[in-house]
Amino acid sequence: MDKDNAFLKKLLATFKVEAAEHIGAISSGLIELEKPLSAERQAEVIEAVFREAHGMKGAARSVNLTGIENVCQSFESVLAALKRKELAPERELLDLLHRSVNMLGGLLSTVETGEAP
Repeated sequence: MDKDNAFLKKLLATFKVEAAEHIGAISSGLIELEKPLSAERQAEVIEAVFREAHGMKGAARSVNLTGIENVCQSFESVLAALKRKELAPERELLDLLHRSVNMLGGLLSTVETGEAP
């Protein structure tokens, strides 16, 4: 049992590092979307942010952190609508996405022992 516990702690520590990198990349992408961009660059940034959210969702799923996985899924759905041009990256939407990233950071900070946030 101790080996399983030690393995889980290592897995969660790895997840936290990876998730922090995803959160940083997502935040940077959202900040870039606040600037005037060409349509091509805007699409590239949205795709990059989408991939980061998708990667974080998969990583959260692999360590059974459903709260983080669910937030990432919702985040990903909004980004998919941006990709399909059903939504525009307007200020209010970007503010909501920034708050979602902050929520992910808060959930991530609770990941210590493998207990669900």
